[in-house]
Amino acid sequence: MTDAEATTPQRWQTTLIASVLVFAGLLVLFRSTAAGMVYTWYNFETYTHGFLILPISLWLVWHKRAYLAGLTPQPSPAFLLSVLGGLFVWALARLSGVQVVEQLAFVAVVISALTAVIGWQVARFLTFPLLFLFFAVPMGEDLVPPMMEFTASFTVEALKLSGIPVYRDGLWFSLPSGNWSVVEACSGVRYLIASVVLGTLYAYLTYTSYLKRTLFIVASVIVPIIANGFRAYGIVMIAHFSDMKLALGVDHFIYGWVWFGIVIFIMFYIGSFWRDSE
Repeated sequence: MTDAEATTPQRWQTTLIASVLVFAGLLVLFRSTAAGMVYTWYNFETYTHGFLILPISLWLVWHKRAYLAGLTPQPSPAFLLSVLGGLFVWALARLSGVQVVEQLAFVAVVISALTAVIGWQVARFLTFPLLFLFFAVPMGEDLVPPMMEFTASFTVEALKLSGIPVYRDGLWFSLPSGNWSVVEACSGVRYLIASVVLGTLYAYLTYTSYLKRTLFIVASVIVPIIANGFRAYGIVMIAHFSDMKLALGVDHFIYGWVWFGIVIFIMFYIGSFWRDSE
């Protein structure tokens, strides 16, 4: 065993300790930003997945431990420039009150600082687990209005094709059986965000081809948008033919999540036919 091989485990031990300390230190320094993210995860169902992002990233790193053992961590001080850049953006966002940019900058600082500690060679191998941390940032609220509009248009057109008379006024529409409106919870943003997170993770774990990964991630964006349109249409149809007794209240949301689970399962099942060997 060479001296380099003998010191690699010790260097990994030192690097892991340094990484934990750096991460903990950044959480303390940016505690208000981190607390804002946790508050959003806890209080808004759309972003509850944020609690899972860090554990998943750590699991992805652990999953590659056998490969990492063959690498020697070597700090890369050059990435401190990225840390400074992230701090500058964070400060500007903080002053201007743009919370999403502030949180994105915070995550960028964390990734850059960890890269400086573990080194470019190791960080390049862990590119996905590190970048996956950006999914912890609660974002996507700007998509709500256009997706509400799409859902309303899709539902109304589908009802017309089904031969059901419908009158629309903005996000409100009326059927002979009752009145409906597309509210924020019906926009499908929560399904879209969940699909993109799951789809990106699935693409990384299932494919080695960048083309396949890209195509599956694109599908994870398009499929839930269209599926949400069918979900809204299906709920209206169930309520219409049950004389407004079914698919209302709690049923409305239960059917939504059941439908989302079915769609995701089918998407993953079809995607498995093109699985790459590891």
